[in-house]
Amino acid sequence: MTTMTGESDLAPPATAPLPTAAPTARSRDDDGDDDRCAVCGDHAWNYVMNAHGLTFFACENCRLMRLHPPPSAKTLAAIEKQAGATPTFHETSAEELARVRAYWLHLRAQLSAAAGGGSGCTPEESRVLLFSSRPEPLLQVGGELGFRHIEVFSADAALRDGGFDACLAVFALERLADPTDGLARLHRLLRPGGRLLLVAPLLDSWPARFCRTAWPELRPENRFYFSTHTLRTLLLRHGFHRLWFEPDRRRYSLAHLVRQARVYPSTWLTRSLRTLGACVPATWFDALPLPLPTSAFLLSATKKSAPTAARPKLSIVMPAFNEMATFEECFTAVQAKEVGDMDKEIIVVESNSRDGTRELAQRLCAGQGNVQLILQDRAAGKGNAVRAGLAAVTGDIVLIQDADLEYDVNDYDELVKPILQGRAAFVLGSRHSGSWKLRKFNDQPLVATFFNLGHLFFCASINWLYGQSLKDPFTMYKVFQTDCLHGLEFECNRFDFDFEILIKLLRKGYQPIELPVNYQARSLNEGKKVTAVRDPLTWLRALVKFRFCRIGPPREDAAAAAPAP
Repeated sequence: MTTMTGESDLAPPATAPLPTAAPTARSRDDDGDDDRCAVCGDHAWNYVMNAHGLTFFACENCRLMRLHPPPSAKTLAAIEKQAGATPTFHETSAEELARVRAYWLHLRAQLSAAAGGGSGCTPEESRVLLFSSRPEPLLQVGGELGFRHIEVFSADAALRDGGFDACLAVFALERLADPTDGLARLHRLLRPGGRLLLVAPLLDSWPARFCRTAWPELRPENRFYFSTHTLRTLLLRHGFHRLWFEPDRRRYSLAHLVRQARVYPSTWLTRSLRTLGACVPATWFDALPLPLPTSAFLLSATKKSAPTAARPKLSIVMPAFNEMATFEECFTAVQAKEVGDMDKEIIVVESNSRDGTRELAQRLCAGQGNVQLILQDRAAGKGNAVRAGLAAVTGDIVLIQDADLEYDVNDYDELVKPILQGRAAFVLGSRHSGSWKLRKFNDQPLVATFFNLGHLFFCASINWLYGQSLKDPFTMYKVFQTDCLHGLEFECNRFDFDFEILIKLLRKGYQPIELPVNYQARSLNEGKKVTAVRDPLTWLRALVKFRFCRIGPPREDAAAAAPAP
């Protein structure tokens, strides 16, 4: 059984169907501007489905879903009036009050962590902006928990820009006619470093995927339907960072579920709950609460302290160890490469080579304003060098580049394009072109076969363990938004780092897309440093260990991640 999503008492239900528009393959407005996607700016909308008399379209580029045509003000007023006449709706249940309390506790933990780090005031002294379609329960519980400065966001409220330490937005962003304008205003109202805690139903939640057209969130008050990707992209583009998603865990009694089913649109799910309510004795209704998945996610974010740069920056992390034969040519190609309208920084991590690579790197990097050279005291492995480079990144997008000539820097443009367009946050440059023979060592054919078979085994293993269908998960060309790393801690020092970073990004919720790249493998005799015995054992360890290790919120938010009472 599933719950009724963010079917909370904070959001009125839909009870009046709308007239439907004729489904078409693509929807475009004549003037174009009014039909621009709120996330990526594209104008192409594809028909998705019709449910409850409502028609839904999705952006062809980023897959943001919206209700089209939007309901009229008269229709929404009728829905609000009918919802207000339903006593079961406005009776705030004990479960809902407990959930509202959990939101405030989550926010308080973040504010306390910021105050402890010297970047904010105590929760009681913090000015909190409340953004919700029904703020009364939130105001009540916030006051009970000691928040003394709470103001409610509205279109006509006279609020001072930069005056708020935090914003609690509950089932609100998806209801706006233009979420970009609303989010831009929230950004202005928060001070630099201010916290945003946003609660919203998402398309990639389990109930949304399970219920499909019976998903109770498909109702006319919700004009937009975000996924974790589209919501993340929208927030990053509006000056927020340090994003972290987590499911809105709840415990419901059967009585609460049946009450909600009686006021939501009639679907197989709500009809099943109504029938269950009629058959089950009333004494069972308030028995042990049921822990159920919901459609809502909690998103924590922080307003950037510095203004967003006019041009995005690409950070290229380049580890180097004993690469004298190829380093100069590779570095020169990377330095000369122009990547569209992006600025660029190169972070070279030299691991105390014995063949003269360090001296060469010092000479080539000297006087280069966009190059940072990190000199390690000893060689601790490629993974250790990449970790050192990631810690120094200042750009918006990260690309990992080995200091050899196996990969072609001319593939940069295609690799960053999906991220710049808002289609993906994580891209893999796939070396496969249809053949399983990824490596062809002319001087070591048996070794090449061994590594190719190993690639097939480990690729199949990671796809099975993590529910993927990737062709080349271990490519060096991993490109991702810098914010993807927020809250992740890495430990691997050798080539098992390729497994660790991929697995942890997958488990954090980032689904990579694969794009073909040019690749020319070098053999062990030509300088390849992977070993045939030690490294496969570390890969097996990484496959198992990181499948079951905890991927939790950042340290400063750990206290906020406790289950709801």
